[in-house]
Amino acid sequence: MTVNINFLGAKMKHRFVLSALTLTMIFSFNFALAAMTPEEEVAVVKKSISDQDLHWEAGLNPVMTNYTPEERQKLCGLKLPPNWQEIWEAHLPKNFVPKAAADLPAQFSWEDSGKVTSVKDQGGCGSCWIFCATGALEGMYKIYRQMDLDLSEQQMLSCVSQGWGCDGGWMDDVYQHQRSFGQILEGNMPYQANDEVPCTESLYQPAASIIGWSAIPNNETSLKTAVMKGPVGVAFTVFGDFFAYMHGCYSNYTYSQDINHAVVIVGWDDNMCEGRGAWRVKNSWGPYWGDHGFFWIEYGTCNFGTAAALLDINAVKIAGNRDLPDGDMCHDYNYQMTASGGTPPYQWSILVSQLPTGLTMNSDGLIQGRPQEAKFTAFAVKAVDASVPPLSFFRYFQMRINDTRNGDANCDNAYNILDINYIIKYLYKNGAEPPSIQGGDADCSYDCNILDVSYLIDFLYRDGPTPCEY
Repeated sequence: MTVNINFLGAKMKHRFVLSALTLTMIFSFNFALAAMTPEEEVAVVKKSISDQDLHWEAGLNPVMTNYTPEERQKLCGLKLPPNWQEIWEAHLPKNFVPKAAADLPAQFSWEDSGKVTSVKDQGGCGSCWIFCATGALEGMYKIYRQMDLDLSEQQMLSCVSQGWGCDGGWMDDVYQHQRSFGQILEGNMPYQANDEVPCTESLYQPAASIIGWSAIPNNETSLKTAVMKGPVGVAFTVFGDFFAYMHGCYSNYTYSQDINHAVVIVGWDDNMCEGRGAWRVKNSWGPYWGDHGFFWIEYGTCNFGTAAALLDINAVKIAGNRDLPDGDMCHDYNYQMTASGGTPPYQWSILVSQLPTGLTMNSDGLIQGRPQEAKFTAFAVKAVDASVPPLSFFRYFQMRINDTRNGDANCDNAYNILDINYIIKYLYKNGAEPPSIQGGDADCSYDCNILDVSYLIDFLYRDGPTPCEY
C-alpha cells in the first residue's frame, strides 16, 4: 500500500510517494521504533532524508540520547483549547497592514543583531508554551529597552492556573499573566521543570510585563512584517524526525492537524531550501540541540505559524523611515524626530556617531542647521521618556547631504550674472563665501578664483562649455 502526498503552491513543488510503513516508522515512532537505539533511530531518519532529497541533516543530540521516544513527545506540550481560534481572532489588530512582498528584505535576523536572549532548556517538562511566551517577552525588552533579562519560566509553570503545568498549555495563558501580574526574574524562581514547585511570585517585583498582544495572520508577508517589529511566538506540528535535527532547512510534508509545539520566530531567509525560503526559529531544547538551539524550517510546512502573536510592551518607539530626507549645502535643514509610547515629553540625543557638519539636534528632537559638507552619514538617535524609571530607545538613521551644482555660487539652481557677481564680491569686496565648495568652483579646480568668473562668462556669453561636475 502507498500513500500519495501531493504538495501544491508556488513554493511546494514536491510530490512524494511514501509507503505507509515508512511513514509509520519515521513520523510516528511506533513500538518497533521505540525499541531501537538512538543511533538506529537516527539512521532511519537519515535514510528518509536521503530518499526524499531533503535539505537538512539529522544526528545524535541530547534530545535523542537523553529521552525515550515517549519522553520526547512530552516535550511538545502545546495544547490548543477548543476555542483557541476564537480567542486568537479577538486579538487581530485593526491597524495591522502587512508590507508588500517587494518591500520586505530577503533576509532578516534579530539573532544576528544580538537582540535574542540565550537558548533555554525546558527539560523533560511539556512547558514549551511557557518558554515561547517568555522568549518573546525577553526579546522585546532587549530590542526596545536594551535590557538583557533572564525571566522566570518556573513562575509561569507554578503560578498560571489556566494551564496544566508540565502536561501542557498554550501561550495565551502566559500572556494573560504577563499582562496582569508581570514576569519575575529567573533568580527569584529558578526553573526546575516541576509544576509542583510552590508559587512564590508575590514575594518579588516583576521585571517585565506586556500591555497586550496582537494576533498575526499565518502568511509570509504578515509574519515577516511582525517579525521586523520583534520576535513572534508561533505553534507548529512536530514530527518524530524533528527531534534528530542538527542543521539545515527542515521540512516535512506529511499532513497532520496535530499542532503540538511552541517556538519563537527570530528571522527568515528567502534563499534557504533552494529558494523556497525558511524561518529562523529559537527552540527550548537547550543550546546543544539543533543549530545551537535554533533551527530553520521551510515556509508553509508543518502548520508552522499557527496562533502567531506579537507582544506589545510599554516602550518608547522612535517613528519615521530610516532614511531621513536629503539635505543640501544651499538650504537650511529642518526635521523633527517623533516617538510614541512611554510617557511624553521625550529627551533626545545623538547616541552613536554624529550628525553631518553644520547640523545639530536639540533636546526636543529637532534637527536643524545649514549643512557644511556633502556626505552620506549614519548615526543613532536616542529618546528617553519622562517616566520613573525612564524608558529609552535608540534607532539608527541615515542622511545624505548633497552639494550644489558647480558654478551655482548663489544657490538659486540657475546659472546667470548673479553667480558672477557673487564670486567677484567674495574675492574682491569681502562678500560672503559661496555656501558650498562646488558653488564657487565652476572649472573643477577645487578652488574659487578669478578663473571661475572667466569660466562662467565664457559659458553664459561666449558659448563656452558648461560648468564641470566633480
